[in-house]
Amino acid sequence: MNLLVIVLVVVIIWLVRKFAWNSEEGTEEQRKINPELNTKNYEMHEKRLKLFSKSKYKNRMFYLAADGTCYYYSSTGRKFFC
Repeated sequence: MNLLVIVLVVVIIWLVRKFAWNSEEGTEEQRKINPELNTKNYEMHEKRLKLFSKSKYKNRMFYLAADGTCYYYSSTGRKFFC
């Protein structure tokens, strides 16, 4: 019985992370002009990177450096280049 409860909790947490935490924020028009709103659309992400030098894509903020390299920071603060 305890194992069933643990499995059920894990499944619920997975579902919440899969569908709720990766959701897009705002309307499409708002996402086009605000790079800090989350999007799942890769084309919009690339356009926002070129226009604003930053874009939040799938809950991760990406930045574009002056030399054209793309990078993001991990949860520990480490810089990763794309």
